[in-house]
Amino acid sequence: MNPLEHELKNALRRQEPSADFVERVMAHLPPVPAGRRVESPAWREALRNMFRTPALRWASAAALCLALAISLVEYRRYEQKRRQGELARAQVMLALRIASAKFNGALREVKHVDEAQRDGTAPKSGRRLEHL
Repeated sequence: MNPLEHELKNALRRQEPSADFVERVMAHLPPVPAGRRVESPAWREALRNMFRTPALRWASAAALCLALAISLVEYRRYEQKRRQGELARAQVMLALRIASAKFNGALREVKHVDEAQRDGTAPKSGRRLEHL
């Protein structure tokens, strides 16, 4: 092992702190003022101070209004597309019902002609089913 690595390993090995470690650290910290709340982090104070500026308040209010307007426009666009989809679905369902009714009518006619041919009572009209 390299001597430098050996020295680093010894220097960085885990050691338990002494019994008075907490007291020594607390002695070096500045005292907390009596009027200041302890649980309020510094970023919260900075954010609060930042919004005390009137220009920033107006800018944030404008940004909020802009975001609200954009979201309303997008919601209306979404609802319009959804309604168009529902209308298209209803039209497709109507077309399927019409096609089903026509198909069922043609099927009944074919069955009727087929049964008549089996019985030997085919109509003499000469009507053909070429339109199917």
